[in-house]
Amino acid sequence: MDILFVKLGALGDVINTLPLAVSLKRHFNARIFWLVEPLSEPLLSRHPCVDQIIRFDKRNWRTQVRPTSRQLKANDFDLVLDLQRLWKSGLFVLMAKAARRIGFDRRRCKEMTWILPFERIPPADPGRHMLSQYLEFADYLGAPTEPVAWEITVPDALPDALPANFFVLNIGATKPANRWTIEGFAGLADFLDQKYNQPSVITGGPEDFGMAEDIIAAAKTRPINMAGKTSIDELTALISRATLVVSCDTGPMHLAVALGRPVVALFGPSDPRRTGPYHGAVVQKDLPCVPCNRRHCETPRCMLEITPHDVMAEIDRLCKHPKP
Repeated sequence: MDILFVKLGALGDVINTLPLAVSLKRHFNARIFWLVEPLSEPLLSRHPCVDQIIRFDKRNWRTQVRPTSRQLKANDFDLVLDLQRLWKSGLFVLMAKAARRIGFDRRRCKEMTWILPFERIPPADPGRHMLSQYLEFADYLGAPTEPVAWEITVPDALPDALPANFFVLNIGATKPANRWTIEGFAGLADFLDQKYNQPSVITGGPEDFGMAEDIIAAAKTRPINMAGKTSIDELTALISRATLVVSCDTGPMHLAVALGRPVVALFGPSDPRRTGPYHGAVVQKDLPCVPCNRRHCETPRCMLEITPHDVMAEIDRLCKHPKP
């Protein structure tokens, strides 16, 4: 059985879809093809359950659509799964030669893509964790329910000059309203160094390098700035070695969960029931406006009111550190 996943999205979305690939590979001995954007390609290229990647770079979409279409039409797929629910993904599903095309039910479709002529999985709670929603496709196809597994291969790509033991503070977030404060991360790094005698390694994208430097300047200890300095392979290797990962709502949070690391997630505007860590702790303030799902907020109280003490309480619980 040849199955095409159309899931081009961000790193976290791709990671939350991996258990579906694992399930279908195990139970149907399926060949999994995956249409994906370049950011997540390294993660999929070494995954044991992904047989072939079809790459689409939306930044150069004018020159990419035709060759991508040729690749989709060059294979006779038994199933094509629209896991993104957008017109963009739906059009790619229609391009592919397929015996069956399957998508989400009408209520969970975006951009009125429910009008596309696909089979639809049964309606379910749109507030469930997205990983569980993707696994509904396995249920629909008759795969038995088993414990969730990501099966991510950790590359031998650990960056140089890292200590033997360290915490990871992942400071980035695609949505500005999801970011925590410089003072919060600096205070947390100091607490971790004092209480656990382990330094903090700051991760994030190139756009987060300046904030990381500001955190280091505000801290009394010396966190290590790896923001913007790691490839996906290096980030995977780094997170796999962390004692614990503290992260805002972003892809590396889901990567840490998939790698089996303890996670403390800092949430504000987003709903952690749907997009939070599949396993781990969540710090979120109980405010009337939470969750609002806004991308921007002039006064994001939900993030501003999270304190290093709030986060340390969850870290102590997960690390089973004795209370003073």
